[in-house]
Amino acid sequence: MVFLVGRKSFVALLFVLILAGSCTDRMRVRTRDQQAQTPKVIADKFSYPIGEKEFITGAKDANDKWYNAQDLGENDHLGEDWNKNSGGDTDCGERVFAAANGTITYADDAGTGWGNVVIIEHVLPDGKKVQTLYGHLDKILKTSGEVKKREQIGTVGNASGKYPCHLHFELRDQSCPYWDQVYLGYSAVRDGWLDPSEFIDQRK
Repeated sequence: MVFLVGRKSFVALLFVLILAGSCTDRMRVRTRDQQAQTPKVIADKFSYPIGEKEFITGAKDANDKWYNAQDLGENDHLGEDWNKNSGGDTDCGERVFAAANGTITYADDAGTGWGNVVIIEHVLPDGKKVQTLYGHLDKILKTSGEVKKREQIGTVGNASGKYPCHLHFELRDQSCPYWDQVYLGYSAVRDGWLDPSEFIDQRK
C-alpha cells in the first residue's frame, strides 16, 4: 500500500514537472519573439559631433566657433578635420558628441597616428546602416553600449602629441571595406566613405 501511494505521488510529481517545463519553454519562445520584435535604436536624426550647437558650418565664422580644416577627399583625406577658429591646441579637451543614436562597436587606442578612437554604428529608418568614426580623442568617456544623439563620448585630443588638437571625423556606409575597423585616414580609394557634413545636413 505504501508502495502504491509513493508511486502515485511520483507520477503526480512527474506530471507537474512536465507541465512546468512546457510552460517554461513557452515563456522562452515568447521572450525570444518579444526580443526579435523590439526595435533597435534608430538614428532618425543626425547632428555635428562638436560645438555648442547641433549644426555648424565648415567655414571660420563667429556663429559656431568651429571650421572644417580638411575636407573629405582633400589630400586623399577619408573624413573631416574639425578645429576651433582660435587654432593651435585651443580645442584640446573640448567635448565630442555622438552624431546620432547608435551603438558603440569600437572604443580603444588605435595606435600611432590615431590615438583614441570610437566607432558608432547607426541604424537608419530604412534599415540601412552607417558608421561614424571619431579619431585622435584625448579621452574616451563611453566604451560600449547604446548612445543617444549629442551624448558625450569623449574629448578632442592630438593623437598622443602627433598633431595639433582636432577631431578627425568619418562617416561610412556598409560598402566600406574597413567596416568596424580603423584604417589609414588617407586613401585615393574612397569607396564606402561618405561626406559627413553633406550626410548630416540632409538628416537634420
